[in-house]
Amino acid sequence: MFGFRISVHRLLGLVLVFFVLGVVPAPAQTSLVCEQALSAAEEQYRDAAYGEALRLVSACLNQTNIPQEQAVSAYRLLALIHLKRDALDEARAAVVNLLGIDPTYTADPVNSPPAYVSLVSIVQRDLQRTDGEQGAAEGVAESARPPFFRRTSTWVTMGGILVGSGVATFFVLEGGGDSPGGGENPPPGPGPLPIPPSTP
Repeated sequence: MFGFRISVHRLLGLVLVFFVLGVVPAPAQTSLVCEQALSAAEEQYRDAAYGEALRLVSACLNQTNIPQEQAVSAYRLLALIHLKRDALDEARAAVVNLLGIDPTYTADPVNSPPAYVSLVSIVQRDLQRTDGEQGAAEGVAESARPPFFRRTSTWVTMGGILVGSGVATFFVLEGGGDSPGGGENPPPGPGPLPIPPSTP
């Protein structure tokens, strides 16, 4: 009887797993996985078990279709972990990803370490500067371009067209064009005009 109970519990566990995997939509599964992983990662972070916290955050970020709120929380925690591990480049990359998801994000100065608040501020300033420089560079490139008739390429093109049309006109007038003789000498034209009679 006891063995039967264990089997029933295992069977119910399997049915529950299949129910969750089969009935719960994929975004809800992702949300559930991330919620559990982030909660455990927060605990590991507070216990200074940064390696385990990093593994748990990565388990959340490896999911597809992560809700925005959870993705922001995951990248925030990832940045905090990397800061504790003195991995500044990785912490900066996490903040860049966070701001890519939510550009309006601001760090909470009360509930976040000062190093994290400073990092978010620095990355935001750098991203704004980069965006501004790209916009300015595009504007300068467009304004530095000379007007249409002051460009060398415009004059070279127009000169080529004029020379080409002059050469074509020359050949047509000299008989090199489509004449009845197929490009040979044209038939003789009228003779010279007679001399006008002299007046008495």
